[in-house]
Amino acid sequence: MSLLEQLMHDYKEAMRAKDETKKTVLNLVLAKIKNKKIEIQKDLEDVDILAIIKKEVKEILEAIGFLEKANKLEDVEIEKQKKMLLEFYLPATMTKEQTTDIIQKLITDHNITDLRTQRGLLMKELMANYKGQIDWSLVNEVINGMIA
Repeated sequence: MSLLEQLMHDYKEAMRAKDETKKTVLNLVLAKIKNKKIEIQKDLEDVDILAIIKKEVKEILEAIGFLEKANKLEDVEIEKQKKMLLEFYLPATMTKEQTTDIIQKLITDHNITDLRTQRGLLMKELMANYKGQIDWSLVNEVINGMIA
């Protein structure tokens, strides 16, 4: 079952169960998927849908920050529920140790001697093989640590 099919199924289940929070969140994500499909004029792959969900989670995290500053604790809890619902669909990202191991393996496999000049090759390989599974800010942190 594709990710889109899973989202549609869960949306229908939320409607049947009258789970308003889940229904609202999934409706928003499905609408964004539909808009993106119209924009690029082709069906989205799971990787594209994951990017939409990740972006939505990031927006929710920003909203939580603003709501906490405004001391609106009820709204913070609602946003945290939405975040948990969306994170269910995201694959687990790799730990720092796993990321470091993969980077070191790629450096060895591709005979990368200078990370400053060959960083693009490393990033290209990471994007081709680990897109959606890896935290890019963590990748930058590991690579910068290796350069320093």
